[in-house]
Amino acid sequence: MKLTLIKIIRVLVLHQIKLAGVLVITGLYPQGAISADNALGKTILARGNITAERNSSRVSLKRLSPVFRQDILRSGVNARAQFRMIDNALINLKESSVLRLRKYELKSSDGRGSVVMELISGGLRTITGAIGKKNKKDYQLRTPSATIGIRGTMFELLITKEGMYVAAWKGDIDVRSYSGKCDITLGDHTKHRFALVDNVGVCKLLVNVPVVFREGYSSTAGTSLNQIRNSITPLLDNPQKLARFRSLTIGQGTINQGRTDTISQSNPIITQESGVISSNTKVSDFSQNIGGYPVGWGRWNKYTISSKQGASTDIQSSLLWSTYKPTSADVIAKRTGSVSYSHNIDSLSKSSMGKVSNVAVRMDVDFNSGQVDHGTISAHVPEHTWVGVFDGQVTNGKLSLGLNGGALVNARTGATSNATGDISADFVGDNAQAITGGFNMVDEANSNNNIESLFLIEQK
Repeated sequence: MKLTLIKIIRVLVLHQIKLAGVLVITGLYPQGAISADNALGKTILARGNITAERNSSRVSLKRLSPVFRQDILRSGVNARAQFRMIDNALINLKESSVLRLRKYELKSSDGRGSVVMELISGGLRTITGAIGKKNKKDYQLRTPSATIGIRGTMFELLITKEGMYVAAWKGDIDVRSYSGKCDITLGDHTKHRFALVDNVGVCKLLVNVPVVFREGYSSTAGTSLNQIRNSITPLLDNPQKLARFRSLTIGQGTINQGRTDTISQSNPIITQESGVISSNTKVSDFSQNIGGYPVGWGRWNKYTISSKQGASTDIQSSLLWSTYKPTSADVIAKRTGSVSYSHNIDSLSKSSMGKVSNVAVRMDVDFNSGQVDHGTISAHVPEHTWVGVFDGQVTNGKLSLGLNGGALVNARTGATSNATGDISADFVGDNAQAITGGFNMVDEANSNNNIESLFLIEQK
């Protein structure tokens, strides 16, 4: 959902934060709501080319975009997406995949409803929601070779030239091929979790994790199923063997998460989906142990991206980067209540409009429900103020945030224009008492006007 400029200003005025003589917004906006009454869910992660074929046209999906009945969801090469459905299910669409949402109806809070989806090509991983837990007949996922029924579970599919690989990571699934040559149950209450349904509908039960799945988790011999299953997180399309620390980079209008082996070096080596990012030039504005937290950041004026195939590209533009040790997911899972993160410790920013000052980020986190509400951003540049609002959720100990809307306000004349952007963040500290992250925004009226910033905030 994208907020209009008028709504953004109204929200910020309600919280009465005065910046450069202009009353700016902070927060009473729709909390993760989808405006269309017939939406089946919303996009909570969209990386790369993610579209929905709808009413004979193709619509680009971004974070918080709604999805509807009969939408055909498509992901491009090296793209991935995740959707939160109306029954709280999570659907993680792999790259080069096509999924049709034929029906997704929730009739009551106890899970009565009906789901019919078609995986036409590619693959997905899903944690099913309320629908199907009471009656497995309420849930059906169709593929070119078979149908999948569930009993409240987490499962994964991938269609390849050999056929369809199936994994029941948690719970049970029923697999029935159209040819009638396959009718099996996989999962917790059977001896097998994995199978291949070939192109003529014949099942082959597999003792070990299929390579197409194992490659994304760990190819080490002797790795147990529990080790692999416990490494899965619903926001990752292909979880890799992870380095010790996380990282964030902001540059060229994008925000990317990654991993690194250090939080104390001024020139860390950062691994991301696009490849390995590094620099042998002097870092600007390097800081570490910021506010006493395991966070370090800096800015490279130029850097190099080395692809997984070995090719290197030199980028002649600046990049903000941060490295940090995230709070343990177990610690976050034990936290309860609603917490306001509103004490701004430090920030590192750059803008095409000049020096950035007074960066302020705040958000309320309800650890009971996992909701992130009342998220606001503000920052000064010469004669202007950037403002924005966001919300999100906590999933498996990680923050998933989306910028709902923003504005660039002329502090001298009061003139405003819409702004778009993105935000990403993680918990840090022994008890998740702080949040570090970054955001970017671009003026819709003039794309040359932009801002990028890293931040560290603490609970009030």
